[in-house]
Amino acid sequence: MPIRLFDFLTGLSGALDLMSSEVVGHHKRVAAIAASLARRMDLPPAERSDLYMAALLHDVGGFTLQSRLAALQFEADGARHAELGYRLLRTNPLLDSTAVIVRHHHTPCSRFAGLAEAERKLFLANTLCLADRLDVLYVRFSVDRETILGRIRPLEGQMFLREPLRALLELAAEPGFWAGLAGDDRARAPLDDAEFFDQRGMSRGQLTQASRAFSQIIDFRSRFTATHSRGVAETAVRLAELAGMDAADVAAMRLAGDLHDLGKLAVPAEILDKPGPLDPEEKAVMNRHPEVGGTILSVVPGLERVRDWAAQHHEQPCGQGYPLGLAGEALPLGSRLLSAADVFTALREDRPYRAGMRRDDTLRIMESMAGENRLDPTAVALLRAAEAEIDEMRAQAQAHAAEDFRSFYTGLPL
Repeated sequence: MPIRLFDFLTGLSGALDLMSSEVVGHHKRVAAIAASLARRMDLPPAERSDLYMAALLHDVGGFTLQSRLAALQFEADGARHAELGYRLLRTNPLLDSTAVIVRHHHTPCSRFAGLAEAERKLFLANTLCLADRLDVLYVRFSVDRETILGRIRPLEGQMFLREPLRALLELAAEPGFWAGLAGDDRARAPLDDAEFFDQRGMSRGQLTQASRAFSQIIDFRSRFTATHSRGVAETAVRLAELAGMDAADVAAMRLAGDLHDLGKLAVPAEILDKPGPLDPEEKAVMNRHPEVGGTILSVVPGLERVRDWAAQHHEQPCGQGYPLGLAGEALPLGSRLLSAADVFTALREDRPYRAGMRRDDTLRIMESMAGENRLDPTAVALLRAAEAEIDEMRAQAQAHAAEDFRSFYTGLPL
């Protein structure tokens, strides 16, 4: 069954908004407002779907809580996080058409003349800018509608283009527009309008190809996680092959490896980069990430196995893991293999609080964990038997990811 890209991005945008109570729902509301503006302007289907996808992910480059909150100021510049978002999306063949829209969603229309970008992409970026600023004023700051329009109208030609601004003024005159802005289901309504969107689907092959780019969205938020998912995926795939999994399960394992830390989108970079032990509150935030990742993937029909394996990668056979404390036969083989791959990669790589461990120390720790039933003994035995091969594959994958990370940040504005 094809997997709908919109379903995946809707879940992803929800994770972006879990970083703080102050940003909850922002991406989905902006997407709903942008969809309403697109309908009012009668944009072509391809432009409508590009605008909607860009709106769902427009602050994906806001890696830190500070940057996300700063972007919610009406006068925010936002150039750095918009550029980060552009760099994340442009490498994904399923999202590259939205990258320029995200890049310029904080760019005033008065600056468009000096930009070497497609005119229609800038038009869509400005429509997104208008939807974004409207949500900031109306929902976050509870500004009344007349004051909002009074602040936005004078910015025609300076901040906002005439056509999207006129579309907003027309919508603002409709009785139900303002009441619906805060509705929880507004972002999903356009997905059910077959005439409004082309129904973009992903085959498993396309999703496998794109999963590496999605893993960069997760990992590139911190230099200490920049290569982690790539290493876990390579390790988990080889363990799956050694365990005799069939081709479909091996492909699902690669997806699970790439996406196992998806829930870390809800963890601020300030916590990911902390050079020491987390305090109880920070640890609670960190420990939510498997559950958040499972919730994101649960809205995507066709990814049930990937969801379960990813959501359970911190569970332990003894029942002392998290978030659910699953034990024994309740943990499928895929979850147990992915858990071993995650621990192996984490021990071998550098972290904020320690350097990567030696191979013999890593295996000694993992075998001790297997003896305590905190890791699956079979998974650890498979890893031990092919440790040199697996470690070389992991190291090469992470070296390639490190180079991608360096390129990603080259020339980034301060």
